[in-house]
Amino acid sequence: MTLSPSDTAFEGFRIIRERPGLILAWTGFYLLCLLGMILILLVPNLGNLATVEATGVQRDYGELLARFGPPILVIVPLAMAMLIMLVTAVYRTVLTPEDKGFAHLKIGADELRMFLVSLMVIVIFGLASGVYGAAVVVLASRAGGLHGLVTFVGSIGGVVLLGWLAVRLALAGVMTFAEHHFRLGAAWRLTLGQFWRLLLTLVLTILYAILVVIMALTLSLVLAKVTGGFSLMGELASPDLTNLTPALALRGLGELLLQLALQALLIVLVFVIFYAPPAAAYRRLKAPSV
Repeated sequence: MTLSPSDTAFEGFRIIRERPGLILAWTGFYLLCLLGMILILLVPNLGNLATVEATGVQRDYGELLARFGPPILVIVPLAMAMLIMLVTAVYRTVLTPEDKGFAHLKIGADELRMFLVSLMVIVIFGLASGVYGAAVVVLASRAGGLHGLVTFVGSIGGVVLLGWLAVRLALAGVMTFAEHHFRLGAAWRLTLGQFWRLLLTLVLTILYAILVVIMALTLSLVLAKVTGGFSLMGELASPDLTNLTPALALRGLGELLLQLALQALLIVLVFVIFYAPPAAAYRRLKAPSV
């Protein structure tokens, strides 16, 4: 079947339009995970915060973050698991809508394969970037007076190389998920003859995602102005915990939860817009053989 870039890139918006409850469920899941990770960071370091409150000392936040240490080792895998679960949930929504569970969210073999294939793609990009970059450095060092030109052309070539790899491997994750086996080679072959359509799909997807981010940030700024969020951000930038009152604490907590909820919704929307098109492209390209 012929791949339509405009139709494929719009797949995420179809999910948003047709499954708003699903979007809210994913947002709630992301928000709960985010709050849980914040607690993991804060609870072992309440002593540091208590010191700030008791002494009124204005500590630099970088100093406090440097003390978090071990909890970061817990947060990183949890964050990666959460993101992988969201990606596979989007794939399930497009490819296997009958496999529901709770909002298509699961943790199992599919998610493990998705994690591993993501690492494989990262390694491929890293190796390609390293080898290409080393070659450009060698050529530039031997170019004499043309050093600047070689570096400039080499930089453009690096962007082209990574873009080409991104398109050729764009279906590796979704194909691995759909067929329950690692499919790097098969995904590479599936994109043969589809490069320009997939590239246009990727460009449109990125533009859609940027548009959504701009709209969301605009809405967030409007809400912040209406609810007094700007003054709250000023207070958080220079906190004075010695004058903290219950009312101020509740107000701050409410504003913080609102901001976190908006951020969670925005991230979920971007995820859906970005990861639904590859699933739709795979479904379209594999349709003749089904």
